Amino acid sequence: MGESKAVAALAEVKHQRMRQCADLQKRSTWRPPYALTTALELEAIEMPRLPYGHTRLNRRIMVAVPHANRKYRVDGVAAVVWPFPMDTVCIDRRFVCVAPACTWAMFAAYLDLEELIVLADSMMRRDRRLRRTTVEELIAYLDGARSYAQDSAFEAGSGRLFRGYANCRRALRLARSGTDSSMETRTRLVMPRYGLDMPQVNYPVVVNGRRLYLDLAYPEFMICIEYEGSHHAGQWLNDVTRRQLIEDAGWRYVQVTKLDIGGADEEERLAGRVAKHVREVTGREVMLTKRRTIRQVCDARSTRRRPLYERMGFRPLAPVSPVEPDSEGVAYEYA
Repeated sequence: MGESKAVAALAEVKHQRMRQCADLQKRSTWRPPYALTTALELEAIEMPRLPYGHTRLNRRIMVAVPHANRKYRVDGVAAVVWPFPMDTVCIDRRFVCVAPACTWAMFAAYLDLEELIVLADSMMRRDRRLRRTTVEELIAYLDGARSYAQDSAFEAGSGRLFRGYANCRRALRLARSGTDSSMETRTRLVMPRYGLDMPQVNYPVVVNGRRLYLDLAYPEFMICIEYEGSHHAGQWLNDVTRRQLIEDAGWRYVQVTKLDIGGADEEERLAGRVAKHVREVTGREVMLTKRRTIRQVCDARSTRRRPLYERMGFRPLAPVSPVEPDSEGVAYEYA
């Protein structure tokens, strides 16, 4: 239910960019692959938040070349140098783009760690129409880039990895496949900033014979967190019905809007609301930590920590490792 760009909206952006690229290809014979923001638009991938100072990436058609001497001056086009392996895909049989995993690695030089996680999630959507890569493919690209750098060091004495490589490795510890929106990802990352466990993504439940996927969930405490975007009246009514079904099934419901995300004070209050529900369910106090950075959250020691319910000695109220529901109902496994 997150505030994602609908398939139709992403398609509209894609077709607008395709028209601009088609015009470019009429007036220039230069054919480097489209890269960065242009590749995202052509591949219908939700755009991350670019930091101030990199807005030029949105103002021009971006392409990538392997060497600086392969750059040409073409009006409205900006080229970036990428000396690492450059996988490509072809869109609509006309537009060659840098492939998603490589595009994600390229963005590491421009995005902070949180937005790098957001972009990885955006490339691995639950909606198959928007799914562009997998965690395995992202890892494989990083492994290939490292091998390339090592080979280059042996042959030419350089061998430096690309800027942001370490952040890519960190981001993969928190990236999740099967998400629905960037705001859902940003909401998910709030909780571990304050010492809570990372909630599960799109936890499946069946209520009154109807299959639902909870945006974010702590099944062990039967707490769900749903991001509510801007809706028209019909969607609002559907959301009210959905919430009623979830609450009738015994789940505690935490509603999140854009007003709860983006500021330290607002996000601490949101984490506090979740902690309050945990306290009410378990009867035990849950103390929030001082706000941590996303880099601290990515620390391997944090990601390997035992779940909160285990540290509390609390028996889960719902299975913590669900298996996808089938036509007969829902099957679960306990972790």
